[in-house]
Amino acid sequence: MLRDDADFFATRYDDMVREPDSTWREWVAEAAEGSEKALFVAEDGGAWLGVVGAFVRVDPLEVQLISMWVDPGARGRGVARDLIRAVATWTLGRGSNRVVLFVQEANIPARRLYERAGFGVTGDRTPASAGRSAFKLVLAAPVADLLDPGSGDHGSSADEH
Repeated sequence: MLRDDADFFATRYDDMVREPDSTWREWVAEAAEGSEKALFVAEDGGAWLGVVGAFVRVDPLEVQLISMWVDPGARGRGVARDLIRAVATWTLGRGSNRVVLFVQEANIPARRLYERAGFGVTGDRTPASAGRSAFKLVLAAPVADLLDPGSGDHGSSADEH
């Protein structure tokens, strides 16, 4: 995912593989515990269709959605929408009321997906990461908007990163 879709993630594969395995094991263990972090996987017959992570921000009423990825063969089937709703459900269950995310400015399909799901641009824009000339936009949504069955477009072809 980071290698194949590198332009759409703030982190780079080369940087992430330098992290010790203990970093990732700790993150997954904390996500499995579920109080401050979470990971969600969409599966079909044991095959992973998509993944997304989330963590509580400094303001405990906000959760940040991170690292959304949907397998190219599963895009357009509502997988991203389901993963966003999983994050929103977890957010609501822990007493938070807003989900925030960063999206690469150049990733128009993902931005459209997030906007259809209920996210809005906050007006904040920040550099993507060190050594890159790209920028990322900050989007946010009230949890209720993300859980509204009328939001989102399951028939879209843009289930993106």
